[in-house]
Amino acid sequence: LSSLITYYVVTEIINKWRCSHIYRLSYKLFLFLPFVGYLSIGISSIHRKNKYYLMRTIESIFSQSSPEELKEIVLVVYLANNDSTLNKQTAKEIKDGFSSHIDDGNLLVICSSLASYPSLQGLQRNFWDKDQSVQHRSKQNVDYAFLVNFCASLSHYYLMLEDDVVCANGFLSIIQQFIRERMEPWTTVAFSTLGYIGKLYHNEDLPKLARFLLLFYDVMPCDWLLELFHQSKAQKEIITFRPSLFQHIGRISSFHTMETIFKDPEFQEDFGDFGDFPAVSCYTDISVFDDYVPEEVCPPGKGVFWGRNVTSGSSFTIVFETPIILQKLQIYTGSAEYKRDILYSGYVELGTVKIKENDSATCRIFRRAGDFHNGTFELDNFGQVMGEQIHCLRIQVTVTQKEWLIIRKINIWVKKG
Repeated sequence: LSSLITYYVVTEIINKWRCSHIYRLSYKLFLFLPFVGYLSIGISSIHRKNKYYLMRTIESIFSQSSPEELKEIVLVVYLANNDSTLNKQTAKEIKDGFSSHIDDGNLLVICSSLASYPSLQGLQRNFWDKDQSVQHRSKQNVDYAFLVNFCASLSHYYLMLEDDVVCANGFLSIIQQFIRERMEPWTTVAFSTLGYIGKLYHNEDLPKLARFLLLFYDVMPCDWLLELFHQSKAQKEIITFRPSLFQHIGRISSFHTMETIFKDPEFQEDFGDFGDFPAVSCYTDISVFDDYVPEEVCPPGKGVFWGRNVTSGSSFTIVFETPIILQKLQIYTGSAEYKRDILYSGYVELGTVKIKENDSATCRIFRRAGDFHNGTFELDNFGQVMGEQIHCLRIQVTVTQKEWLIIRKINIWVKKG
């Protein structure tokens, strides 16, 4: 029944664009909805002429969630374009790209016609905005009002995202843990420091939030209204989870012509046990891009290494200040934002007999420990590979690749005693 409902929503949007009001569609859905999950995720999407990130955002939400987590998630995409032909085209792209998630009940696509909207003409200019800006932000408030109202009965919690973000691994489990441990009452929790991204609400508050947005739709921008909403419910300050779970990747604003670059400096893609932090130095013969130098990813790792001109024979070497006995190792390449910048072909070596080499250091003897698979190296039985002390780890590139290389995380566990 769930897959029937989701199929209805998508196909009706494709075939029947004259639905006069979004709530008519909502009623048919709610009439048969058999399951209320933990989290509904709402995205309001406007097509941009130059860059469009929606498909990438949807992919990130699903790929960064485990099969168990997906059972607790429903993603609702509200197509907010004024052009019904464009909405139809986008809905078909979503259906073609994510049909399995639609069949599993994890993805709904909805729309409404402009006939459902309050007037967007002759609006008051409260902040010296141009008429087009006032119209845009006013329509955006109504878009979000329709979206959150639609999601009110779908889950226990609602997460607001934009259509140009990527997600941290296992973001749902992190949100669930935070909510379980939060004893004080709350209205809004922010899992990102940017705009509307990553704002979490109780679903029981969504009808109130929808009315609030509609009441002041022509007065001020949505992010200001969201702040006033939690203040009106006696939450004076925003509650912010750190590090951020969502990163903004868009460069083109909804006005199509204005390019903006907003990045959340507190975004962290990976969570969990990062192992030990032995004193190390890192060296590479791969050309470094910008300031993404090897030291950025060296444990404990405050950033990433990003290199270009990755050729066969290139290497990235980690040299330990004092020798260690390695117990476990994880190396991750690529990122949620730049998924293609992985190591496509390579292996890891363990080195002994440390030597100086000009302004760097390396080892004289290396022994191959294992290969990278899909940009990832993981091995936790190093006692079987080499139970003796090592002075170096080396990542060796075996095939020249056209893509750049991001080394995102190097997690090292040292055998104690």
